[in-house]
Amino acid sequence: MNTRTILAIAIGLTVALAATAAVGAAAPGGTPAADGTGPGSIGPDGGLPGPVPDFVGDIHETIDSFLDGSIENLGESLRDLRPSDAGAP
Repeated sequence: MNTRTILAIAIGLTVALAATAAVGAAAPGGTPAADGTGPGSIGPDGGLPGPVPDFVGDIHETIDSFLDGSIENLGESLRDLRPSDAGAP
């Protein structure tokens, strides 16, 4: 490669890096309101949702067990975890 090609590549990479930084700096933001809503706030505008029911953690553990090979039939295992108020199909 000659010097001009190397210089052109270096300038191109510098411009690309500067453009990427400019896009990140131009992202919408701002100061959140006192109640945590508005621009720059993190999470949903209505606040964080309440805690999930206990069986949700059991579902995640069952899926993890299926993925690591501890259980063979995911459908049957999950069917056993349904809350009692859910009707059977």
